Amino acid sequence: MQDEKSSVTLRDIARETGISLGTISRFINGETVRDSTRAKLEAAIAELGYKENIVTRAKRTGNSMTIAVVVSQLNAEFFMDIIQAMDNSLRDHMYSILLCNFQYNSKILKKRLEELRHRSIDGIVLFPSGLEGDVVTELEAFLDEGTPVVVIDDKVHGLTTDSVSTDNYNAAYSATEYLIRKGHRRIGFLAGRKSSFVAMDRLRGCQAAFETYDIPWDDILVRWADFETGKSSALFNELVSLSDPPTAVFPMSYDMTLGVFLSTVNRHIKIPEDLSVFGFDMFPGIDALTPKLTLIEQPTAKIGQVAAEILLERIQGQWNSFPRCVELKAKMIIRDSIAAI
Repeated sequence: MQDEKSSVTLRDIARETGISLGTISRFINGETVRDSTRAKLEAAIAELGYKENIVTRAKRTGNSMTIAVVVSQLNAEFFMDIIQAMDNSLRDHMYSILLCNFQYNSKILKKRLEELRHRSIDGIVLFPSGLEGDVVTELEAFLDEGTPVVVIDDKVHGLTTDSVSTDNYNAAYSATEYLIRKGHRRIGFLAGRKSSFVAMDRLRGCQAAFETYDIPWDDILVRWADFETGKSSALFNELVSLSDPPTAVFPMSYDMTLGVFLSTVNRHIKIPEDLSVFGFDMFPGIDALTPKLTLIEQPTAKIGQVAAEILLERIQGQWNSFPRCVELKAKMIIRDSIAAI
């Protein structure tokens, strides 16, 4: 059955307000009307629940009702969870998402951004993923035109803009501290990309926990796996093959956690009897793993919601808070993959 409010027409608004259809149509299509008329129409529209379609909304506001979301890969569960939450928030305001992929390639990203300059978009959300390559000029061109740019999960070197991410430093600190309190001193760390703010923040958090507990830091236990499952698996094999191997490992991303787990299965390493594993991110099927992994869960839904809120503020002309750099607290989920030694 059709919702009654969705069937409200301009004639209904005219009957309610006594304002002519022509004037109402001009207002809906973004033309100027008297302040008193505008106030009367806005009140009637709110009371009657008039739902304009996306075409008339675009005409009235001068916006395309489209947000470009630019990601480094399309198969990343972490990205998709955030984008879904963002889409849920934007949909309530009649905005749609245009998804673009730059495949970890700065040249492709530059081309994507150039293409978007020739399209009518109201904002950009970028997942940089530790991108190497200068795209500051391209992104600043959007900001100079008043088009908001929100960066998620990482940052772009040299760019001043809004950003939303997890508090990666404290998330990694907490995980490392938990391992230390369980008696672990030889901890293998699988880090992301050296060019990534996220990867560096997480590693600094790990190092800070060692400093807090006055434990010597050993660089031989750090491997840079570039957030990749295959590299993580191979580098994990290096760690456990050391003459003095770690008693615990901490892969600091979803893909790297998956790589470690696959290697433990292939090498018949029992968790936590042979090795403790502290994971990062929830991923599909994780509850089917044995044992259940202790891990850091990032607030993906909240990241998406906050990013959408910032975009809408900027689109509505609210730039007083620019730039907003929001870091959201992660959650530590304690389960069965850590042994006390």
